[in-house]
Amino acid sequence: MEVKKKDPRVIRTHLLLRKALIELMEERDFEQITVQDISERATVKRATFYLHFDDKQALAQQYMNEILEDLRGHLFVADADDPDQFDMLSGQAHPSFVRLFHQIAQNFNLYYALLVRNRVPYFASALLEVIHEFISKGVDFTEPDDRNLTATREIVVKYVESAFLEVIIWWVANNMPYSEEEIAAHLMNLSIRGPYKQIPERKSRI
Repeated sequence: MEVKKKDPRVIRTHLLLRKALIELMEERDFEQITVQDISERATVKRATFYLHFDDKQALAQQYMNEILEDLRGHLFVADADDPDQFDMLSGQAHPSFVRLFHQIAQNFNLYYALLVRNRVPYFASALLEVIHEFISKGVDFTEPDDRNLTATREIVVKYVESAFLEVIIWWVANNMPYSEEEIAAHLMNLSIRGPYKQIPERKSRI
Protein backbone atom coordinates (compact mmCIF):
# COMPACT_ATOMS: atom_id res chain seq x y z
CA MET A 1 0.00 0.00 0.00
CA GLU A 2 1.44 3.34 -1.04
CA VAL A 3 1.85 5.92 1.73
CA LYS A 4 0.40 9.26 0.74
CA LYS A 5 2.91 12.08 1.09
CA LYS A 6 1.92 15.23 2.89
CA ASP A 7 1.58 18.39 0.87
CA PRO A 8 4.68 20.56 1.60
CA ARG A 9 2.38 23.57 1.93
CA VAL A 10 0.44 21.82 4.70
CA ILE A 11 3.66 20.88 6.48
CA ARG A 12 4.90 24.48 6.26
CA THR A 13 1.62 25.87 7.59
CA HIS A 14 1.62 23.45 10.52
CA LEU A 15 5.21 24.37 11.38
CA LEU A 16 4.37 28.07 11.31
CA LEU A 17 1.30 27.60 13.51
CA ARG A 18 3.18 25.44 16.01
CA LYS A 19 6.06 27.88 16.23
CA ALA A 20 3.62 30.73 16.76
CA LEU A 21 1.72 28.84 19.46
CA ILE A 22 4.86 28.02 21.45
CA GLU A 23 6.20 31.57 21.15
CA LEU A 24 2.93 32.94 22.47
CA MET A 25 2.80 30.37 25.29
CA GLU A 26 6.25 31.47 26.38
CA GLU A 27 4.84 34.99 26.73
CA ARG A 28 1.42 34.46 28.33
CA ASP A 29 -1.14 31.94 29.57
CA PHE A 30 -2.72 29.61 27.06
CA GLU A 31 -6.22 30.83 28.02
CA GLN A 32 -5.27 34.36 26.93
CA ILE A 33 -4.16 33.27 23.45
CA THR A 34 -6.67 33.45 20.61
CA VAL A 35 -6.74 31.87 17.18
CA GLN A 36 -6.29 35.38 15.80
CA ASP A 37 -3.12 35.80 17.87
CA ILE A 38 -1.72 32.53 16.54
CA SER A 39 -2.63 33.35 12.94
CA GLU A 40 -1.06 36.79 13.09
CA ARG A 41 2.14 35.49 14.69
CA ALA A 42 2.32 32.70 12.08
CA THR A 43 1.61 35.19 9.27
CA VAL A 44 -1.28 33.12 7.94
CA LYS A 45 -4.91 34.06 7.52
CA ARG A 46 -7.39 33.12 10.23
CA ALA A 47 -9.39 31.22 7.64
CA THR A 48 -6.28 29.20 6.83
CA PHE A 49 -5.96 28.19 10.48
CA TYR A 50 -9.49 26.77 10.41
CA LEU A 51 -8.72 24.79 7.28
CA HIS A 52 -6.28 22.77 9.39
CA PHE A 53 -7.57 22.88 12.98
CA ASP A 54 -10.95 23.30 14.67
CA ASP A 55 -9.50 25.46 17.44
CA LYS A 56 -6.32 26.27 19.35
CA GLN A 57 -6.81 23.22 21.59
CA ALA A 58 -6.72 20.92 18.56
CA LEU A 59 -3.47 22.52 17.36
CA ALA A 60 -1.89 22.24 20.81
CA GLN A 61 -2.97 18.64 21.35
CA GLN A 62 -1.70 17.44 17.98
CA TYR A 63 1.66 19.09 18.58
CA MET A 64 1.96 17.70 22.12
CA ASN A 65 1.08 14.19 20.97
CA GLU A 66 3.69 14.28 18.22
CA ILE A 67 6.42 15.60 20.54
CA LEU A 68 5.67 12.90 23.12
CA GLU A 69 5.61 10.19 20.47
CA ASP A 70 8.97 11.44 19.23
CA LEU A 71 10.32 11.27 22.80
CA ARG A 72 8.98 7.74 23.24
CA GLY A 73 10.57 6.70 19.95
CA HIS A 74 14.00 7.90 21.08
CA LEU A 75 13.73 6.37 24.55
CA PHE A 76 12.59 2.90 23.64
CA VAL A 77 15.22 1.79 21.17
CA ALA A 78 16.29 -1.24 23.19
CA ASP A 79 17.94 -2.92 20.24
CA ALA A 80 20.43 -0.04 20.03
CA ASP A 81 21.62 -0.55 23.62
CA ASP A 82 23.04 -3.77 24.97
CA PRO A 83 22.09 -3.73 28.68
CA ASP A 84 24.47 -6.57 29.44
CA GLN A 85 27.38 -4.40 28.33
CA PHE A 86 26.53 -1.50 30.69
CA ASP A 87 27.55 -1.32 34.35
CA MET A 88 24.57 0.17 36.18
CA LEU A 89 26.80 0.96 39.19
CA SER A 90 29.49 2.78 37.22
CA GLY A 91 28.15 6.22 38.08
CA GLN A 92 27.78 7.02 34.38
CA ALA A 93 24.41 7.65 32.77
CA HIS A 94 22.92 4.93 30.61
CA PRO A 95 22.49 6.11 26.98
CA SER A 96 18.72 5.96 27.31
CA PHE A 97 18.84 8.42 30.24
CA VAL A 98 20.97 10.80 28.18
CA ARG A 99 18.56 10.50 25.24
CA LEU A 100 15.71 11.58 27.51
CA PHE A 101 17.40 14.86 28.36
CA HIS A 102 18.79 15.33 24.88
CA GLN A 103 15.29 15.26 23.39
CA ILE A 104 14.06 17.74 26.00
CA ALA A 105 17.00 20.05 25.28
CA GLN A 106 16.33 19.79 21.54
CA ASN A 107 12.78 21.03 22.18
CA PHE A 108 13.60 23.34 25.07
CA ASN A 109 11.18 26.14 24.11
CA LEU A 110 8.29 23.72 23.87
CA TYR A 111 8.99 22.10 27.23
CA TYR A 112 9.45 25.51 28.83
CA ALA A 113 6.15 26.74 27.41
CA LEU A 114 4.19 23.63 28.39
CA LEU A 115 5.76 22.72 31.74
CA VAL A 116 7.04 26.00 33.20
CA ARG A 117 5.38 29.10 31.74
CA ASN A 118 2.13 27.15 31.32
CA ARG A 119 1.98 23.94 33.31
CA VAL A 120 -0.43 22.23 30.92
CA PRO A 121 -2.05 19.33 32.82
CA TYR A 122 -2.52 17.20 29.69
CA PHE A 123 1.13 17.49 28.67
CA ALA A 124 2.48 16.92 32.19
CA SER A 125 0.24 13.87 32.61
CA ALA A 126 1.12 12.42 29.20
CA LEU A 127 4.84 13.03 29.81
CA LEU A 128 4.53 11.25 33.14
CA GLU A 129 3.04 8.24 31.32
CA VAL A 130 6.09 8.10 29.05
CA ILE A 131 8.41 8.38 32.06
CA HIS A 132 6.39 5.70 33.89
CA GLU A 133 6.92 3.24 31.04
CA PHE A 134 10.61 4.17 30.89
CA ILE A 135 11.18 3.75 34.63
CA SER A 136 9.13 0.55 34.86
CA LYS A 137 11.25 -1.13 32.21
CA GLY A 138 14.43 0.15 33.85
CA VAL A 139 13.50 -1.15 37.30
CA ASP A 140 12.39 -4.50 35.88
CA PHE A 141 15.75 -4.90 34.18
CA THR A 142 17.91 -3.61 37.04
CA GLU A 143 16.18 -5.67 39.72
CA PRO A 144 13.60 -8.27 38.65
CA ASP A 145 13.39 -9.73 42.18
CA ASP A 146 10.91 -7.86 44.37
CA ARG A 147 12.66 -9.16 47.49
CA ASN A 148 15.65 -6.94 46.72
CA LEU A 149 13.61 -3.72 46.54
CA THR A 150 13.23 -1.45 49.57
CA ALA A 151 9.50 -0.94 48.82
CA THR A 152 6.89 -2.61 46.66
CA ARG A 153 7.62 -2.34 42.94
CA GLU A 154 4.68 -0.04 42.23
CA ILE A 155 5.76 2.39 44.97
CA VAL A 156 9.37 2.35 43.74
CA VAL A 157 8.25 3.16 40.19
CA LYS A 158 5.85 5.89 41.36
CA TYR A 159 8.54 7.44 43.58
CA VAL A 160 11.17 7.50 40.83
CA GLU A 161 8.88 8.66 38.02
CA SER A 162 7.53 11.55 40.13
CA ALA A 163 11.08 12.61 40.94
CA PHE A 164 12.03 12.46 37.27
CA LEU A 165 9.15 14.71 36.23
CA GLU A 166 9.86 17.33 38.88
CA VAL A 167 13.60 17.34 38.16
CA ILE A 168 12.88 17.75 34.43
CA ILE A 169 10.65 20.74 35.21
CA TRP A 170 13.31 22.20 37.52
CA TRP A 171 16.04 21.62 34.90
CA VAL A 172 14.03 23.41 32.21
CA ALA A 173 12.89 26.22 34.54
CA ASN A 174 16.51 26.92 35.47
CA ASN A 175 17.71 26.95 31.86
CA MET A 176 19.43 23.54 32.01
CA PRO A 177 22.15 24.30 34.62
CA TYR A 178 23.66 20.82 34.17
CA SER A 179 24.59 19.19 30.88
CA GLU A 180 22.41 16.39 29.50
CA GLU A 181 25.00 13.82 30.61
CA GLU A 182 25.37 15.32 34.09
CA ILE A 183 21.66 15.55 34.91
CA ALA A 184 21.08 12.07 33.48
CA ALA A 185 23.88 10.64 35.65
CA HIS A 186 22.55 12.39 38.78
CA LEU A 187 19.06 10.98 38.28
CA MET A 188 20.28 7.51 37.42
CA ASN A 189 22.45 7.39 40.54
CA LEU A 190 19.59 8.65 42.70
CA SER A 191 17.28 6.05 41.18
CA ILE A 192 19.66 3.19 41.90
CA ARG A 193 21.54 4.26 45.05
CA GLY A 194 19.27 6.84 46.69
CA PRO A 195 20.47 10.23 48.01
CA TYR A 196 23.19 8.96 50.36
CA LYS A 197 26.60 7.45 49.62
CA GLN A 198 26.46 5.94 53.10
CA ILE A 199 23.51 5.59 55.41
CA PRO A 200 23.83 8.59 57.76
CA GLU A 201 24.18 7.92 61.46
CA ARG A 202 21.75 9.74 63.66
CA LYS A 203 23.67 11.47 66.42
CA SER A 204 21.97 11.76 69.77
CA ARG A 205 21.72 15.18 71.35
CA ILE A 206 23.34 15.75 74.73
